[in-house]
Amino acid sequence: MQIGAWRLRLDRLVYATVVLMSVLAVYDGWQGLATFLGVLGVILGPLVALALAHLFAEVLHAHAELRRPLTRPEWWELTVDQAPWFVAALPPLVVLGIGWLSPLDVLSTIRVLLWTAVATLVVVSGVAGRMAGLTGWRWWAAAASGGVVGLLVIGLQILLKPH
Repeated sequence: MQIGAWRLRLDRLVYATVVLMSVLAVYDGWQGLATFLGVLGVILGPLVALALAHLFAEVLHAHAELRRPLTRPEWWELTVDQAPWFVAALPPLVVLGIGWLSPLDVLSTIRVLLWTAVATLVVVSGVAGRMAGLTGWRWWAAAASGGVVGLLVIGLQILLKPH
């Protein structure tokens, strides 16, 4: 998906959203996070790890494929290509900002964050369906599939969360 000069990869947005959902669902230290920066770290930390892991994997792959060290422009291109991972942080950061300004407590804000992630998956699925030329009930089914995946992720995290 092209947004101006920037190419947004829907697959990376989905991966990052599911990773964030998993972290939000299983993290137990919310009550101890009294600052915006603390919650911001819980949201951005997994995305930084995901971007670094992906950069590392792409660099290894490029070295093996090219059979030579990477040039500075190649390093730069691979590094900049990791920026789309952070697009997944935008909806949670907006919700976090609103939650921080509102009378919602931390746990209520986390619930809103999880449902925002489900909504993000619905929107991404709908965009992909539209780009694939789907219309009518097929488009609705494509969009709904994102919601089903989101609900499955939440359900699995609740079932697997240690009590």
